[in-house]
Amino acid sequence: MISNDKSISESTLPHRKNYLFMTFVIAFTDFKIKYDNSILGYLWSLLKPLLMFGTLYLVFSVFVRWDVENYRLYLLLGIILWNFFAEVTLNSMVLLEGKGAILKKINFPRWIIVISSSLTSLLTLLLNLIVFLIFFIISTSHFHLSNLFLFIYLLELYILSVGMALFLCALYPKFRDIHHIWEVFVQLGFWITPIVYPISIVSEKYHRWIFLNPAARIIQGARQALIENQGSGFLTLKNHLIVFFIAGVIFFVGFSLYNKLSGSFAEDL
Repeated sequence: MISNDKSISESTLPHRKNYLFMTFVIAFTDFKIKYDNSILGYLWSLLKPLLMFGTLYLVFSVFVRWDVENYRLYLLLGIILWNFFAEVTLNSMVLLEGKGAILKKINFPRWIIVISSSLTSLLTLLLNLIVFLIFFIISTSHFHLSNLFLFIYLLELYILSVGMALFLCALYPKFRDIHHIWEVFVQLGFWITPIVYPISIVSEKYHRWIFLNPAARIIQGARQALIENQGSGFLTLKNHLIVFFIAGVIFFVGFSLYNKLSGSFAEDL
């Protein structure tokens, strides 16, 4: 949703030397506006993934049965993490366009827009993880030390998502079709990535291609950290180094390209 620029005081932004504070102001403001004039308000941030989870769980636990331990947790965690990646990358382009008026009037680092958009999505992710935690507690699962690896995977996912968002936003002002193209890729990625189904049903010769996608490695690793017997090899140092390397490269390329092209954003938007 495109944010209302008037919600942020334009007269105060030029005097803010604390860019971190400015980033949080924009993030929280956009989070509030996102559900403004909605009867259910912030509940939508929880209902949307839960409705998606309920539909897919019904289909793939009743009509098509997967042999997956704690399938509810398996499916819900995959949806939550993938939705975060999709939301950060897609919403950042929408928010960039919505801030076109501010970009023309105020001089501030353009990366603040993408980071603030990612923090808005991060708030939604945290709320969804609270719901997941409730499911986790009432299930037969128990807490163990490997659960702590989740925080590492969340960090990896955040770096990857922001890096991809920076790359897409760098191209978006001059190539608006990229938003629609990326929407298609996100939909395809959801089904190519083992979110609904277990990776075990895919021939092993295709596993290397699936896990070229760092998001797939992150989701499988997070599952292994929280749910027992959900694959192997994703809690190793080697896997973390691979994911951090890929995410870091994407972030570096995205940030460099974004900084290079951001000077013309005000004109293009």
